[in-house]
Amino acid sequence: MVRNIVTVSAGRAEGNTIRGHTVRLWRLHEGKNDNDDNGSTVPSSEVIAAISDDHSGPIRDVCYDSITHSIYTCSNDGTVKLRSIEEGGACHTTLACPGGDRPMLLSLCVVGDDSERCVVAGAEDGNVVVWDISGRRDVQIIPHPGCVWKVVAFANGDFVTACHDGHVRIFTRHVGRAAHPDVVKSFEETVTAAQSARSSGPSPDEIAKLPKWEMNALTQGRSEGQVQVFQKEGKAIAAQWSAASRTWIEVGEVTGSSANAGTINGKKYDHVLPIEIDVPGGGVQKLQIGYNNGENPFVTAQQFIDEHMLDQHYLAEIADYIRQRAGDSGPTLGMGAPSSNGGFEMSYDHLPMRGYKVFDAGVDKKGVSKVVQKIREFNQEVSCNQLSSDEVGDSLDSLTNTLCITNRYHSSTISTTELLPLRKMILKWDVSHAFPALDLARMTVLHPDAAKGERKAYWKEVLDGALSLCLGLGEAASREVAVPMLTMRLVCNCFKGGSGAASAAESLLDRILDCVEICVPSDNKNVRLALATALLNTSSYMYSSSSSSVSSAIRILDLVGTIVGSGKYESEAVGRILVALGTVLLIPGKCGLDAKQAARERGIVSMMERVASGNGDAAIAVAKEIRSILS
Repeated sequence: MVRNIVTVSAGRAEGNTIRGHTVRLWRLHEGKNDNDDNGSTVPSSEVIAAISDDHSGPIRDVCYDSITHSIYTCSNDGTVKLRSIEEGGACHTTLACPGGDRPMLLSLCVVGDDSERCVVAGAEDGNVVVWDISGRRDVQIIPHPGCVWKVVAFANGDFVTACHDGHVRIFTRHVGRAAHPDVVKSFEETVTAAQSARSSGPSPDEIAKLPKWEMNALTQGRSEGQVQVFQKEGKAIAAQWSAASRTWIEVGEVTGSSANAGTINGKKYDHVLPIEIDVPGGGVQKLQIGYNNGENPFVTAQQFIDEHMLDQHYLAEIADYIRQRAGDSGPTLGMGAPSSNGGFEMSYDHLPMRGYKVFDAGVDKKGVSKVVQKIREFNQEVSCNQLSSDEVGDSLDSLTNTLCITNRYHSSTISTTELLPLRKMILKWDVSHAFPALDLARMTVLHPDAAKGERKAYWKEVLDGALSLCLGLGEAASREVAVPMLTMRLVCNCFKGGSGAASAAESLLDRILDCVEICVPSDNKNVRLALATALLNTSSYMYSSSSSSVSSAIRILDLVGTIVGSGKYESEAVGRILVALGTVLLIPGKCGLDAKQAARERGIVSMMERVASGNGDAAIAVAKEIRSILS
């Protein structure tokens, strides 16, 4: 018997840096032990793949998702990485904790069924972070009274947390299993009390237990920059170790966990937040607003407006900013939400897009049988490259039977023989007969085994053939429905399918954008929604990929401008287009910076806000976040 296992390591210290934190994929073999008379077996092992240092800190936990056949790892760097087994543990998606100062993630698990799959991580800062893999919900933060050391999934979709306060708690989305309101209230009060205690700083008893500052020479630091808390004159102070001088250097008093605490005009506040005001001539006036926990943020905002004689319409914006506890970065009034500076990373409610939207309707016996019936009808009509009797019979039947049993996707397989008819139809049949094959490919690519890593070449051929059918329509693409719509839907599902299909889509990104471009003027709303979703999924893939192309990002900006400028697109499609734009702007590194510059040069903000105003509250909210990114 052969088994695979995955291990992770925290790495080793090299000077002042931790390196070598590694994900290893092992293969275990059972073999006969010739030295044992009873014939028992002992396992042997070999490392078949290893990925090192793609987290920027020690790896703390690993789990396996039996539905998607993916590996998940979490780290001190505050991220979770989704990894492909087929690609030897290579990362294809990174989930990051919201906010700029990411906590260490100590444990993680995967919960829920196909439609509500979530990654849950326990953090040292006393929070549980929940990411919805499907992208249907925003990241959820569940505060706890203390460090969350362990999270474990239940088969029914619930999960349990083990907190430093000695309590185990179960969380659910099922209303029938929810705790009594009194239990929920007690939990919330416990969390509030713990947060208040942390923000107020160490107690006198805690300070008394600290090593005394005058005896700091007896405490040796372990590495450059290590922080140690000492007792000095009845106060807790933080000191940092200097390896060069072999001494502790005093940093300052420990007053609590609020990084924003400070004073304004001699008055102490729990939070001192910066605010910048645009002034005539293009200048900026820098001010500070003070806020204490428990105060009404609207009252504080109104007092600030009165004191500085600001326009009244800033009230809601300032109050929202206070409630967000923005910390290191403040908003420029008249320029939307807070902008990022330095090392501070803003988090947004709607951006970026993480995960993918798919078109999975019809993956049942009724829907699939209609597609197969049409394929068999067309197989009689095509003049050449007909499917053989085995292909149109047993191969199609076997493939479609597997596709219909969606609750077995984690264990079912699809053979190459079953896939070959699809490729033949898409590559060889004319555009008037190939569209049912596109629909079946759209369903097939969502099966994990069909789209696994080793089938990249297959899906590159199929997807390239589909794009050729669509591009071959030329200007007629705006009047056609079936081929443009199904090609775009296939593109969308390729990103969500296995790593082979996703890699194939990445390699054909320019062709995909070519196809989107000729379909933009489409007269059909289903085509318009499909191409909007294709741009959305493309942007999400680029955001999570380390090889994003600047030219592709800027081309998406131009396509978005053309789409919203047409005035033809429905609210759902407009919403997806706006999220696609915002996601491209947030791509890390040079690609994102160049995209932002190009968006400013094109006057994207004013265009997006005009379009959003007529397409609902969600579109307006996304447009505001885009303004914030570009401000």
